[in-house]
Amino acid sequence: MTTIERYYLGVHVLNIFKQFYKSLYSPKDISRFRFQGIGKTILYLFILAFISSIPAMIQIISLGNTVFNEGEEILSNQMPAFEVTNGTLQTETNEEVTIRNSGFTIIVDGTGEMTSEDIEGTVNTAALLRDGVAVSAGAGVQEYPYSSFTGFTFSNEGLSSLLSSIEGAKVIIYAFIFLFIYIIGAGLLFIKTLFFAWIGTIMAKSSERRLVYRQSFRLAAYSSTLPVTFFLITDIVGSVIPFATLINWFVTTMVLYLAIKEIPQPKKKPEVTA
Repeated sequence: MTTIERYYLGVHVLNIFKQFYKSLYSPKDISRFRFQGIGKTILYLFILAFISSIPAMIQIISLGNTVFNEGEEILSNQMPAFEVTNGTLQTETNEEVTIRNSGFTIIVDGTGEMTSEDIEGTVNTAALLRDGVAVSAGAGVQEYPYSSFTGFTFSNEGLSSLLSSIEGAKVIIYAFIFLFIYIIGAGLLFIKTLFFAWIGTIMAKSSERRLVYRQSFRLAAYSSTLPVTFFLITDIVGSVIPFATLINWFVTTMVLYLAIKEIPQPKKKPEVTA
């Protein structure tokens, strides 16, 4: 790469970060971005998707390191004996057992009555339920049936052996998980932007602003900056915000509306009198 190419690349990156900063507080500047190239807007969306994936990756690395460092000790000496048979959890106790360690919590449900809803709002919590594993990282609960875990015995001994065998490849595992999260996040962000681009054209029409769909797409992309940044901060500090999706979409709608209001109305042609 030549010196001139590096210079223009640096200017391009600097402009993107300036746009990011201005999109946090200035609907007027967002309205001006409607004339820029579509490629730059798509690149901006990929950057936003990367930013929004950072808290999840931090939690995964933190939880993963703790599991690899302390997992075998917990499985062997702290957790009750368990094994999954025919897709159902079998334990040596008929009680609910909770193991709290630095960074995460494990629950073994020996009662068979616990559901994934019981760990909603918790952070770094994994629950072994009757029919599957529920994992909460603060932003929601994901459920995985025991049938999806193949190639090893889902028991104390089986999981301990699995941890020992894959510890050397944990960097690769983290990379694949982050790539998966990033692709899903980018896809959802693009779908959201396409939807709000359509909403933007309706807003523009009702407020007598001239705005075609491709311009509205650009405005919708930059209108997501504020909610993405807000939830980035709350996720990093570990705060759980109720109705997060509703708040996200509401803030995006308001920023998009204010940006559209900054678009000058077309001048009306004077009426010609006979």
